[in-house]
Amino acid sequence: MAQYATHYLILATIIRLAGAQSVDPGIGINPEAQGATEDVTPGAGPNGSEDWFNTGLDGDGWNPPFLNFTTLYHINRPAFYAGAGSSCEQYDSYFQIGGDSHGIDPTILAFIAMQESSCQADAGGPTPGLMQVSCDNYPNGVCTDSIQDNVNAGANYLRSQLDQYGNNAIAAIGSYNGWFMAGSGLNSNKGLTDDYPCSAEGQSNGEPQNLDYLQQTLNGWFTGLNPYGDQSWIGTYRCQGSCSNGALC
Repeated sequence: MAQYATHYLILATIIRLAGAQSVDPGIGINPEAQGATEDVTPGAGPNGSEDWFNTGLDGDGWNPPFLNFTTLYHINRPAFYAGAGSSCEQYDSYFQIGGDSHGIDPTILAFIAMQESSCQADAGGPTPGLMQVSCDNYPNGVCTDSIQDNVNAGANYLRSQLDQYGNNAIAAIGSYNGWFMAGSGLNSNKGLTDDYPCSAEGQSNGEPQNLDYLQQTLNGWFTGLNPYGDQSWIGTYRCQGSCSNGALC
């Protein structure tokens, strides 16, 4: 749907250079994003810097800046499916239906599915399937084995967060991963802080464990890179889902 289309970027030639990923020099950067760079580095990329996405994590709690969802820079689906998102191609029709039904670019649903489950429809856990959202977002609030129901549930939750936060992509996508702001009742009623995931409370809740989530998503999958594979250097917290050896997440 045109009103929800983002600025599509076809990242044609990707070259690994000195810890950064260079893309076609004619692409430019998202003019609405603070700290944006043409090259994807561990802490920045076309949609802004990780420090900006994570505003407040090293202080009183996450205070997401505003980035309009409709301005997000990303590659198109054919380019994504031809590279890092190849495992998502088989579910394209589901993303199309879910996206069209909720006013969301289907390509973005594919990016989120890669971040959440590596596009594995049989991914388990308390939030199963491709989109890894709670059963509350399914029809009648009950999880089913339907792939379409799963994708629709993810699209429904993302749409609800976009509506709640005035189309703020950073707030909505962070919330998709369980990030929270002041007033949630968690972390002494503060927003998410970088010492929360490995605190006793954070570990008992089990989420959010990945403080690199926004960087990996908005400057990783969105640009056709694979933070779980060859581009595992994307992100500055180096989250491994473990709190051992001084890790934060």
